[in-house]
Amino acid sequence: MSKLSKKIRAVSRAEPAPLGFTSVATKTQQNSLLGGVRLGDPAAAAGAADKGADFVILEDVARSKVKGVAKVDASVGVAGDFDSDDVGALVKAGVDFIVLSGPGAGAAPLADESVGRVMAVDSDLDDAYLRLLGDLGLDALVIAAPETPLTVERLLAVRRISSLARTPLLASVKPDVDAKSLELLRDSGVAGVVLADAGKLAALKKRIAALPPRGHRKENHSEATIPAQAAAGHDHDDEDYDD
Repeated sequence: MSKLSKKIRAVSRAEPAPLGFTSVATKTQQNSLLGGVRLGDPAAAAGAADKGADFVILEDVARSKVKGVAKVDASVGVAGDFDSDDVGALVKAGVDFIVLSGPGAGAAPLADESVGRVMAVDSDLDDAYLRLLGDLGLDALVIAAPETPLTVERLLAVRRISSLARTPLLASVKPDVDAKSLELLRDSGVAGVVLADAGKLAALKKRIAALPPRGHRKENHSEATIPAQAAAGHDHDDEDYDD
């Protein structure tokens, strides 16, 4: 399993609620959204990790230029079209995952389980294609975040991809994306967001850290409604005993 996949699972994992009558909902880690950057210089990956990047995507980088990324305190991936020899060399260099540019990219990375596999996709793919993508066992799909202001229709388009492909989403966002948009994207199936400007990452990470836990609205709803349902159940039991 790639480091990226482990990070995605960590921020998405629900933890059991404490025993007792305080809540029947589940608790989720506070930092429930990954923050990453796109870079064109492998040497800048370490600096991005120091600024809090959970993952780094290197673009337009030849395999011979990827050196030392195994020492970077972040999951480092490379975007491009690679054959089997390329994949082997990238793995030896410490690359954690490969980003396929789309359906037309070479399929060699899909045959190598020693590296994570991610694919960039467009939002206009049909339903059947998205369902088939879910069978590839990809670590994530990269999409462009919907334009702002966010609308119900635009969020449903994100949910459609997440639901049909059954695969975590990484959304490319603008540096000024606000906290409410981050929360809505996260709750629509986005596991991580990607910036093109590493200098804006620290501010983004602060907004992510301040987000309420995933599913907090459902927790509040459950706490309000379940006691009433339980009380109704007791009423029925009493009626049965009276009979």
